[in-house]
Amino acid sequence: MASNEDRIRQRAYEIWEREGRPHGEDMKHWLEAFQEIAAKAEADDQAAKKPRAKKATATAAAPKSRAKPKAGSAQGVSTTSPPPAGQRTARGATRH
Repeated sequence: MASNEDRIRQRAYEIWEREGRPHGEDMKHWLEAFQEIAAKAEADDQAAKKPRAKKATATAAAPKSRAKPKAGSAQGVSTTSPPPAGQRTARGATRH
């Protein structure tokens, strides 16, 4: 809270100087400074709450250069078969 008050005080002083340092208009300058600071804080809060657009990933943006395997071709078919059920795997190996 004190930092907001300091900002308002500093801005009111700047407004007072800008207007030629008139006597007796301190409340006017303070209110103007308060409104500026409050509006800026509200705009910052709105910007923080606004969801940001996601950046396109490199894989999504890159053109697909690989051709899809044709149906019945050997490229899409696995050449290994899984081990028979119940067979123990070697120590340190994982089962899939």
